[in-house]
Amino acid sequence: MKFAFNLIDKLMKNPTTMNLMALNKVLTVGIAFNAPHGFKIKEISEDNVRISLPNRKLNHNHLGGIHACAMATVGEYCAGMSLLKTFGASKYRLILSDLHVKYTYQGRSDLEGSCSPRQIDQTAVKKVLETDGKYLQKLETQIRDKNGKDVALVTTTWQLKSWDQVKTLS
Repeated sequence: MKFAFNLIDKLMKNPTTMNLMALNKVLTVGIAFNAPHGFKIKEISEDNVRISLPNRKLNHNHLGGIHACAMATVGEYCAGMSLLKTFGASKYRLILSDLHVKYTYQGRSDLEGSCSPRQIDQTAVKKVLETDGKYLQKLETQIRDKNGKDVALVTTTWQLKSWDQVKTLS
């Protein structure tokens, strides 16, 4: 597990086209639930994490649009990758503790999630982690269609905890 986390950290530090391709492969295996949806990390930077959600039958609901849960999942994925960009996979365990989605428009084309790591106050997080051992971080991910129209806003809350504080390791 440690090798995989270190590899993810290394690929994310230098997000070239080749490294993003490798990261997508590693995470498709590592997060098997996401594999059938065809999510692709398009950008990882200090300002933005962008992940695509393709318009394909597997991702459709009964009305032929993009399924609400596919949108929620890409929103969660963007936020999680924003946290990994900021803190890395090898230092802290990230676990989703709350998820809220506000759907504003029906998704009928390829969609893209976008989450800014700049929402995270690293200094405040590290200070609370030092004193309390865990921190709750709220992040917003905007989901847009290929024309730039807002389709959903995904709000996630994550618990961060140092790996050496985690008691439920398998």
